[in-house]
Amino acid sequence: MELDHKSNADLNASSLSLKNDMVDAPDGTDVVEYENGKPTSADTEFTLDMQGERANVELSSLPKSKKDVLLLCFCMSMFIDGAGVSASLLMTAEVARELNIGVGDQAWILGTYAIAFASTLLLAGRLADLYSPSKVYSIGFVGIAIFNLIISFLNDKYSFFILRSISALAAVLTIPSSINMIGMFQMYPDPEEQTKKLSLFGVAGALSDTVAMILAGLFLLASWKWYFRFVTILVTPFAILAWIYMPPTKAVASSLSGRDKIKRLDLVGVLLLLSALVLFILGFTQAESKGWSFAIFVAPFLVSLVMFGIFVIWELKLDEGMGLLPKKIWSFPNIFQLIFMALSINLWFNTTQLRLTTYFQDVLGISPVITGIKILPMGITALITGGLTHPFPFLVLRPKIVLPLCTVMCLIGSLLFAFCDGGAGANYWKYVFPGLVIGTAGGIIAYISANTCIIQAFPISYAGISGSFANVVFQVGGVIGVAIQAGLLNTGDGTLEDWTGSRNSYFFAGAVIIASGLVMLFTFREKREVVTKEEV
Repeated sequence: MELDHKSNADLNASSLSLKNDMVDAPDGTDVVEYENGKPTSADTEFTLDMQGERANVELSSLPKSKKDVLLLCFCMSMFIDGAGVSASLLMTAEVARELNIGVGDQAWILGTYAIAFASTLLLAGRLADLYSPSKVYSIGFVGIAIFNLIISFLNDKYSFFILRSISALAAVLTIPSSINMIGMFQMYPDPEEQTKKLSLFGVAGALSDTVAMILAGLFLLASWKWYFRFVTILVTPFAILAWIYMPPTKAVASSLSGRDKIKRLDLVGVLLLLSALVLFILGFTQAESKGWSFAIFVAPFLVSLVMFGIFVIWELKLDEGMGLLPKKIWSFPNIFQLIFMALSINLWFNTTQLRLTTYFQDVLGISPVITGIKILPMGITALITGGLTHPFPFLVLRPKIVLPLCTVMCLIGSLLFAFCDGGAGANYWKYVFPGLVIGTAGGIIAYISANTCIIQAFPISYAGISGSFANVVFQVGGVIGVAIQAGLLNTGDGTLEDWTGSRNSYFFAGAVIIASGLVMLFTFREKREVVTKEEV
């Protein structure tokens, strides 16, 4: 799961904070000018903590080999976090059967993880800003290994739900802390190199969607429990490597006292946002199985909107630096365009993957392993295309041009899926396969670009929050997409075999993604480059 972009003709580097689009810097802000993508002031050679002091530079001074090991660990944690959701989609039926989970409660097999993960992302980001990100990361990564191992021995559904939620709380600690250390001048002070590494980090998250499903399918041949044991086996050596190679890092707010840090956690804002997100996701999750007119959807949805409103009002009343989000976030140039893009791209990915995988298994009778293999072109395409953002950073740095083109590719993919009639027989190679390749090629670049733009838009003092904010937007987009798709499935004759409802859902996903591309094309503003140094 992440605003301002470069405007000069030579967009060959990314500034740490994409405040680049701001015509006028905020009052009281120091402005660092850029020329041809390079800072003209030495001030950008170090990060500032919240009091404007020179921050710890140990990560940036590490040998390249150690940086590569740490980056691999960060990417692995990003992969595991995403896999926690996608693997659950494939394992739901088997977990429900073995733990005696009824049809009405099966949504919680995924929901307990997804809700806990999404609702605490911003809190985890704030923790990474106020406390040592290396400690936050290590605690989370070790927690992933421990709780997944415990889950693999559970035989009670309620224990499963509780431990899945706790494992999500551990997983959520790793994302903002990783972004904090990769970006914000900690490990990669050079803006161009930083953009490349953030792109690789994004690719790891995108790959988890398809690769995790194949792994889950393979382990289902034995037992779903072996998937969770495999996660522990995979994570443990990386957690040890991270512990050994990662030096203690200071938070961007290292000079603050413990009491001041607690104040800046904005616990009231955390509770308001957590409540709003839990109710919002709960409502849309239940709408998939219960329907849109039932109180189980309407009540949580309406209350969540009220809670979101109260949260925004609360944040606006706080002094700068005391809130969960930057006070001026809604005035960041291009923030709404990028949020719309982030919502749309994850909506597209989730609707694409979920409907195809469920139809393959429930209607065509294809095994989970073969289903994962049929979806594998998404993973391979994401790996190849996402990797191109490393040698060709303009794919990330020119969103006004690149993102609309990406959405056209996603639209082509949606149209191919719409007319594939379920992808049986030759229709898989005629429609589904090219749709997966073309759509994913555009979607992964759009995902990485939107993610990177949002991350780099935030002030240094909100380094952890930036990645969390982007991931919250991605999560919300995915939840909305899946829920609306489920509702559109009833527009056909109501049978499992009928593809009419699925076709309409792909028309919807295509319309949303191309709309976000048009918004980027006609409203995205590229201005001169500045970096702000704000006191939080």
